[in-house]
Amino acid sequence: MTLKVIATDMDGTFLKGDRSYDKERFTKLLERLAERDIRFVVASGNQYRQLRGFFPECHQKLTFIGENGANIIHRDIPLFEMFQSKEDLEDIIAFIEKEFPHAIISLSGQKKSYLKKNLPKDVFDALKPYLINLEQVASFLPLPNDSFFKMTLDVPEEETWEIMAALEKRDTGKRIVGTTSGFGCIDLISKGIHKGWALSKLLDEWGYTSDNLMVFGDGGNDLEMLSLGNYSYAMANAPQYVKEAARFEAKSNEEDGVLEAIEAYLDGH
Repeated sequence: MTLKVIATDMDGTFLKGDRSYDKERFTKLLERLAERDIRFVVASGNQYRQLRGFFPECHQKLTFIGENGANIIHRDIPLFEMFQSKEDLEDIIAFIEKEFPHAIISLSGQKKSYLKKNLPKDVFDALKPYLINLEQVASFLPLPNDSFFKMTLDVPEEETWEIMAALEKRDTGKRIVGTTSGFGCIDLISKGIHKGWALSKLLDEWGYTSDNLMVFGDGGNDLEMLSLGNYSYAMANAPQYVKEAARFEAKSNEEDGVLEAIEAYLDGH
């Protein structure tokens, strides 16, 4: 195989627990990748405007898959946007607020991010770094005047699968499906739209196949992406079901496992 595309998740994979990474080491690595015409793709459930902030000096050299596949940006140029049906969103919000009133709902829009007002300060402070250009609203019904990539629920981690099962049972049409990156975070995304779908779209656009792909991930929302890559790596800190979906295991995010695995490949090929 000739490696041409590397895709990595961010939280729990590329980033350390404090949301940092070795910028000097990555800058040098990016130069080595450019020499071989290897593209670097950031693939996350988070927003592009937030992801871009991690790479202030080099974002124009990267490709971003944001919103779990609903938004694709290549070198600062939007390639794809998938918005959810407002009718479906309002229907699910009403269901969540009735059945799981303790769930914290956030919306990721094209223009802004949205949270409800009057949240406990510790909850607000924990979510704010993920929600760029944030507006707080009194109610989500009716929806704010925006177009929406996805809705996110923050719930106690032990309730994640129970809530996802309830959503799946209710949404018999499967227009919107749930996925989790762990830590009590559930993303509700359009059916068929996920990181793996977006990555396949990019491979087709660039004329490559899964044989040219290396992938890194640690969560449930990385499964489709991991199934694509000829060189697929689950992080050492990933749960077992994610490790079983990957071909290889990289060192943990705290040990710069992504950077080390890429460097090892380049050194050996």
